[in-house]
Amino acid sequence: MENLSFYVNGQACIISLPQGNNTLDFLRKNLGLFGTKEGCREGECGACTVIVARISSSMDIHFRAMASCLMPLGQLQGCHVITIEGLDLGYANPLQQAFIDRGASQCGFCTPGFILSLTAYFLSGQILSLQGALNSVDGNICRCTGYNSIHRAIKDTLESCGLLGRKADIKYLVEQKLLPSYFLKMKELLLHTFNKTSSIPSTKGIILAGGTDLYIQRGDELPQEDLNLIIPESEEISLSHDGLILPASLTMEQLRLNPQLNKQYPGLEEALLVVASPILRNRATLGGNMVNASPIADTAVLLLSWDAKIRLSPKNSSAKDFRQIPLKDFFLDYKKLDLKPHEWVHSFFIPPPTQFWNFKKISKRERLDIASCNSAISFNRKNGLITQLSITFGGVAPIPLLAKKTMAYMEGKSLSWQLILLACEILKEEIAPIDDSRGSGEYKGLLAQAILKNHFLDLFPDELDSKFLSVPGDETKDNLVQGG
Repeated sequence: MENLSFYVNGQACIISLPQGNNTLDFLRKNLGLFGTKEGCREGECGACTVIVARISSSMDIHFRAMASCLMPLGQLQGCHVITIEGLDLGYANPLQQAFIDRGASQCGFCTPGFILSLTAYFLSGQILSLQGALNSVDGNICRCTGYNSIHRAIKDTLESCGLLGRKADIKYLVEQKLLPSYFLKMKELLLHTFNKTSSIPSTKGIILAGGTDLYIQRGDELPQEDLNLIIPESEEISLSHDGLILPASLTMEQLRLNPQLNKQYPGLEEALLVVASPILRNRATLGGNMVNASPIADTAVLLLSWDAKIRLSPKNSSAKDFRQIPLKDFFLDYKKLDLKPHEWVHSFFIPPPTQFWNFKKISKRERLDIASCNSAISFNRKNGLITQLSITFGGVAPIPLLAKKTMAYMEGKSLSWQLILLACEILKEEIAPIDDSRGSGEYKGLLAQAILKNHFLDLFPDELDSKFLSVPGDETKDNLVQGG
């Protein structure tokens, strides 16, 4: 058991507790910070939201709203944790006052999470907007107030504090009384304790990064386990001579907001809003999403369509010592991977992009839900012919599926509705969806066909007539989530 050193609400904290202890429990039981609420313990409700400030690899300070119920205490080394108590000015700040004035809080159980998620957004370094602020509270659920009053409180704060259209720095937010003055010294404090955490795990222990699945599955066991902690967002996307390298520690939010990826895949930022919520996207990692081996993993479907390669390194070994295989060969069967006991997922190689891409995810709720079916497509058109086609689906097979037969049929042909309709018939025979809580196998089969049509309709609306969109018996088209 090692000493852990970090800050909580401006105060130094040095403790000796197991690294796997839950941060939510530590804040409530050890520090008595009861403003951080215990709700679902699955990262779904946002009641346990905190802000974590960390020095990045570029020596900047970044602030992220996270679900503390899924966070190991050991990952707070060198960080600054802010709970609702850490925003106390002795009176309600403008955001809190707007919630009061607009009746945006009744029982108040969820309100600290809303305030902290919005404060993290104000500190994000993004150009602030009403829609961005609303997106930032996607993971915060209120069961008794009504979202219109919350919406109005957010709008009031953005307008009254002059935040719309601006990148707000700490100094400005302190001047607006949205932050206490100790925030001005936060970077200096963190630079004092900064030490770059190794991203190479040892040969023993459980590798844990985001923990967004592992804490749900094994939360009670983790305090007693030896852990190899990989810090989410500790590494950035890098360029190679012929593509991009995506580290396994890359978070979903890094993936969504990366300028290079958004340049290569226009619309990615908006499309990936349907993948979890900010408090989970700030923790969930690319590597974790792959090794969880879910047949509906959103990023697996996406990276398969980009013809990604996965890099597997021996534990406790140089990052240059890796085995690279196509991602499509990594998934062997349901929850079975080509990952040897001594290996871990180090990174992913992404080749140069094709001309066209599209991503769709269909779930019972538009956001904050696992997919009934998800899909991505990537291809070029040369002299009017489809080339380098990649079509992937989740939720229709035991693994994230590369639709090879459908791809082979469409490759080298001219785009037309006749081609797409015949491809749907091939796809119907290629997939094998099952009945489960997300829908019947028949429903998901029809859904996959509708999604395939929508990929092309989204990309070529002027060439394709939408009257051919539906398939017999399909009523899903009005619920399709657009992406790409």
